[in-house]
Amino acid sequence: MDNSRVNKAEIIGKLNRVTDKLLKLERPDNEAELQKLGDDAGRRGYFARDFGMEEWDWPQGVGLYGLQKLEQHFGDGRYQDYAKPWMGKQLEKGLPSRNINTTAPLLSLMELEGAEELSLEWMQWLMHGLPRTKELGYQHVTSGASKSEITLNDNEIWIDTLFMAILFTAKMGVKYDNSEWRQASLHQLLLHIKYLYDKKTGLFFHGWHFGGRHNFSEAFWCRGNGWFTLGLPEYLELMRPYLDSGVFTYLQQILHSQAEALLACQSEDGLWHTLLDDPASYTETSGSAAIAAGILHGARRGLLPEAYAQQALRAIQAVLGRIDSEGTVLGVSGGTPIGAAKADYKQIIIAPMAYGQAMALVALGEALYYS
Repeated sequence: MDNSRVNKAEIIGKLNRVTDKLLKLERPDNEAELQKLGDDAGRRGYFARDFGMEEWDWPQGVGLYGLQKLEQHFGDGRYQDYAKPWMGKQLEKGLPSRNINTTAPLLSLMELEGAEELSLEWMQWLMHGLPRTKELGYQHVTSGASKSEITLNDNEIWIDTLFMAILFTAKMGVKYDNSEWRQASLHQLLLHIKYLYDKKTGLFFHGWHFGGRHNFSEAFWCRGNGWFTLGLPEYLELMRPYLDSGVFTYLQQILHSQAEALLACQSEDGLWHTLLDDPASYTETSGSAAIAAGILHGARRGLLPEAYAQQALRAIQAVLGRIDSEGTVLGVSGGTPIGAAKADYKQIIIAPMAYGQAMALVALGEALYYS
C-alpha cells in the first residue's frame, strides 16, 4: 500500500458521516449492562456524563474542538451553527463546577461572540482559584459524582492537563496580550514535562503524585500521550513569538523524542495499544487518531521530520477502517482515571464517545493535506 497519499473522496465522505454522528451521538447501546458495574464503574471508565454532547465537560469540549478544526478546513460555518446554541443551552442549564476538565469547552468557545465574559472569569479562576500542587502545578481537579461536585486529586498532575487547560491559558494570554497568562502556561507545560516525561523511552507517564513522589503505575497510556502529541505543536505555533529560541528548541526536541518513541511502538495495524509498550493491550482509536494528527501537523509545519508523516498515514488508514457506515468511530476507550496497576487500563470500557468522533475529525482533517 502506498501510504504517501490518501483518498480525498473517502476522507471527506467519512468526515461528513463522523460529524453527523457526533452531533447526534446518543447513550451507548449496552448502558444497562454498564450501569451494573456499580462501585467498579469509575475504575472501568463508565461516567454517565461523558456520553454524547448534552453535558459540559471534557468529552464535549474535545467534541467542539474537533468541529472547530473541521470548520477551519472547509469554512462552511458548521462549528458556529452548532456551538452558539450549544453554549446557550448549557448556560441556561447551569454550568458544572470549575475544574481542569470542565475548562476544555472554552478552548474552542472562547472565540465565539458572547463567550468573552465567561472566558475571562474562568481564566481568573485558573490563575487564582484552582488548587495548586507543590511547585505550583495545576492540580488535576476533575468533576465529582454530580456536576456541582469536584474530585480534588490532591497534589496530582496528569498529562491530560496540557490539552484540557494549559492550551486555553496560552490562547487567552495571546488573545489578550497578557504576559502573566502566557508565562503561566509555559510554567505549567515545563512542570508537566519535568515530572511526566520518561527519559528512558521518550514517552509520557499518565500522572505524577507530589506527595508520594511517584508516577503511579508508570503507565504509558495511549490517549494521554496523544493529548501531548496533538497539543504541543499547536502550543508551539501559538506561542512561538513569545518563546526564547532556547525554550522553543527544547520543546520541539521533546516533541521529536516523543514522536520517535511513538513510531517505534506503533502496532502492525497502524494504531497504538492503549498501553503503548504492551502489545497484549487493545489498540485504541481516539489516542491513535490524536497521535497521528499531532505527528502530521508537526511534520507539515516543520516541527518534525517529513518522513514521520508516512508512518502517521498508516494510522490514518487504520482509523478509516474503524469508522462504520453510520459514522461511528469504533474502538474508543472510556474516560480513564489513573490506574493503580497497569492492568487497570486494559479493563476500561469501549464505547462511542464524543472525543473519539472529534479526534477522528482532527486526524482526517490533517490527512487531507496529504491527499
